[in-house]
Formats: sequence, C-alpha cells, structure tokens
Amino acid sequence: MAWAKSEQGGVRKGQQPTYGADYYKALFEKKRENHAPIRMALVGKENTAKTGLSLDLALKHTDKKIIVLDCDNSAQNTVDLLLSTNVKGADRIRVIPLIDEMDDAMWNEDNTTNWLAVVKKLEWFTSYLGEQHEDIGAVVMDGGSTFLKWCEFVMTERLIERGVIKDDSDNFNQKEWRERNRVFKGVLNRLTALPIPYIFFTFHLKDKKQFMDVGNGTKAMMKIGEIVDWVDGTQRFVSQQILLRRYTKKGDKTAGVEADKSLNEGDFIIRATVNEMKGRNMEHLGKRYDVMSVKGGSVSWEGLPFGWE
Repeated sequence: MAWAKSEQGGVRKGQQPTYGADYYKALFEKKRENHAPIRMALVGKENTAKTGLSLDLALKHTDKKIIVLDCDNSAQNTVDLLLSTNVKGADRIRVIPLIDEMDDAMWNEDNTTNWLAVVKKLEWFTSYLGEQHEDIGAVVMDGGSTFLKWCEFVMTERLIERGVIKDDSDNFNQKEWRERNRVFKGVLNRLTALPIPYIFFTFHLKDKKQFMDVGNGTKAMMKIGEIVDWVDGTQRFVSQQILLRRYTKKGDKTAGVEADKSLNEGDFIIRATVNEMKGRNMEHLGKRYDVMSVKGGSVSWEGLPFGWE
C-alpha cells in the first residue's frame, strides 16, 4: 500500500488505484509542514562515527521516533552505548536489522541468504515508513554501500523477474548494471520523498586505484585517492554531505586514518568536513570540526555546531 494514496476512498482487493484530476487537485491543495527537509549523507571509512553522528543529529532535532534501517547489522552497538550512558531520547530509537535470523524469508532452503528477499524487504519497509510518517521524526539508512552490494547480487534475478531476460544465461551486457542502479536509486528516491523531516544516509569511502608506472617499464595498481561507494548521481538525493575522518599520531594510510602529530600515542580524533550544505548553515561549508575524541582513555563527544530549528 503506497503512502501517497488517494483520499477518495479505499481500493478494493484486486483493483488498481486510479490517479486522475481529482486526486492531483487534492494533492496540489494539500498543505505541507513548513519545514525544509534535511537529507544528509555521512561518508567515511570504518569507525568514523557515521552512525553515531546521524543519531546525535536526529536526537537533537526531533522528539518523535527515530528508525534505523540497519544494512550493516552494527547500529545496535551504537544505540546500546547511548542507552547505557543515559543519553536523553535514546529509548526513541528503533533499530531494524535487514538481515534478521528470525525472518524466514531471508534464507534459501540450503541456508544461504536470499538477497532478492532482503532487497524487497527494504523496499516494503520504506513504503511502510511512509504510512507511519506522522509518528516518525527521522530515519537513518545505515549502510548505503552495503545496500548497493545487495543490489549487485540481485540484478540478474530482477531482470528475470521483470521479463527483460529469460534466464541467467542470457547475454545482456550492461543491462544488469543499469538494473542494479535502478533498484538502488529507487529505494533512495523513495526514502528521500518520505514526508519525514530528517533522513540520514551513511556510506563508506573506498580507495580509487589505477595502474601507474613503478619503474623499469612496469606498472602496478596504486591508490590515487578515495571516492564514495555509491552510484554516480546519488549526490542529487542529499542536500548536506559530511566527510568523516579518523586521526591518530602516526596515521595509517591503508586504513584511511590520517596523521596528526599533535596527538599522543593511543589517542584519536574524528573530524567532520562539511562538503555540501544547502539552505541553512551554508556558512559552515568547507569547514572542519572535531566530532569525537579519545584522549588519555577519556571519551569526549562534540558533534556538529549547527542545527535547523
């Protein structure tokens, strides 16, 4: 059942809903809450407080339920920490693991994961969030890069399901990758369109590599930078983008950890750079802030110094 359903009355079982002049006139006249929706992407390597920062922002800006669609099956650890340290409002957070051992639909008869069912589960849950939107203040899609991998797992099955190809032996070239992108962007588009004020996405950074000369006429694959692990064009779904990095005294380039010689051994800082900011808080664009630090065994949380009240 779609959340943008007509208010003209129910649809009988087996009937397709109709969307004509009356429906669109009512939609045009419908008043919406006077609030610019926040659609933020938090990107970074592992252990850079992406989930923690998204929840911190959500807790500061809504007193309604906060739903975490957990693709990485790791968000509950962050929520448990918030609960154990008595963070105000943490009991409003509900984590929904997409890979759930209690969900029989997730598993094939040979106990392997049914990835098509996992993707459909996220699609159904996204639709259901729309139906419950009045009680929800924020949604965190935690693990957007993991979801992209799921879309890659199911791209052939989805083409077969849609009748584009007959079976997995068909030679369909680039159709599979277009299908992956279609499924991925379809879910993000639906989440972005939800009538919920705060939507957060977390994505991993991945190494960008290419063959380079290493001497003696030979080439080797070398890291030349980092890119966000998403489909090109995902940027249009977000109006704020935050880059998170971890710093230690010596750093570790292989793990994406930067060096900061001012730190002591064993200490680290997570810093956020505001890469995109549309609407309010544009004065923060390009600035960098210390979000979290661990010094001398003591944890300090600063978060980000702006809001949307």
